[in-house]
Amino acid sequence: MKINEIITEGAETYQPPELAVGDKILKGKFKNSPAEIKGFKKDKHNQPVLKTNKGDVQLFKPRLKKLMTNEGGWASTLTQGTIITPFLVQKVMKILQAEFVPVLNTFLEGNKQLGPTKISRPGGSATYYERDIKQNPKKEYGDVDVQFHVPRLHDVTANANFSTYQQAIKEFCDSNPNYSTENGTNVILKLGTQYVQVDLIMSFYENEDWTRALAPEWNLKGVLCNSLYSSLGEVLNLSIGGGHGVQGKYTADGTLVPFRTVKDVELKTITNNPKTWASDIAKFFDCKKISPRLKQFPGMLDEIRVADMINSIRGIAETLELNDKLPGDFPTASDLLKNIKGVYLQKIEKVINSPKFDKAETPQAIEQAKHTKEMLAQKSANIAALFGA
Repeated sequence: MKINEIITEGAETYQPPELAVGDKILKGKFKNSPAEIKGFKKDKHNQPVLKTNKGDVQLFKPRLKKLMTNEGGWASTLTQGTIITPFLVQKVMKILQAEFVPVLNTFLEGNKQLGPTKISRPGGSATYYERDIKQNPKKEYGDVDVQFHVPRLHDVTANANFSTYQQAIKEFCDSNPNYSTENGTNVILKLGTQYVQVDLIMSFYENEDWTRALAPEWNLKGVLCNSLYSSLGEVLNLSIGGGHGVQGKYTADGTLVPFRTVKDVELKTITNNPKTWASDIAKFFDCKKISPRLKQFPGMLDEIRVADMINSIRGIAETLELNDKLPGDFPTASDLLKNIKGVYLQKIEKVINSPKFDKAETPQAIEQAKHTKEMLAQKSANIAALFGA
């Protein structure tokens, strides 16, 4: 290993020496214990390690940021070289379910007195990896999201609940050389010579069924689908999506307020049923008459389709109009739908302009980022046209 293969920047005044097998070093607290270099390797943070006749020695005391695996699939050159295919997702799922989760749960019970976790299925485009193995085995996914379920803890908020588990996962990974994480959410594991980042999408046990509604349409990027939920929620002052179902916030007098409101509000779950989420929203607004479209599209049918989701949204708007329950700013269902469509397009535009794409470093990752941004622009325009408003 050559140090100047690791450090190539800022070396104008000093050229680091080369290291080779057989070189002698002084190790230990007082740097007075001689040892001989027998080889080289990397630690779980991708930092160089010297293999010596007296054990492994970190080459550098600080960590080189440029070598680290950071949060987010685009941030790390270590994972950017990994091509995520249906077969790779299959291997990841086997490792997670047969190795990661069982060992993690043993750690949680013995070290943290926390209840067991569970992984149900991949999220995002990888939801359909088993179908893709049969129909398109060479398909490439952008990342690996998995639905990760935890039990509720007593007398803590949902955010505190999830934070407790995220911190415990971080401590677990820090103690296990097979896994690495900076935040307890993005876990990097090694498959052979490849590194794969797995994003744990955390929710409570009771919302496992609801997470089926968070899958994207087959062959469509997840953000294009889930942004429909969040856009509808933003306009109706609800929170739709995430791992919690449909929720609203109320003041003491029972007034529904924007979901971003924090002070003096009570959080209530309206529904977590993926099959009836749309009709449940209409009932929440005290609609007695249900439009024919909403009867046909009360929620998720056999699987997620964007056309079905938009028909559900249109059905909600028509039902609100039919019952004189439209929000005050919207005189007609068409006005409501135009607003939802506008919010949706703004959300996708924000994703397209996200700085995460600027983190792409390898030629392959840069090209993939460009392709993803172009695809998002085209697909979102096609989806917006389905609103008919």
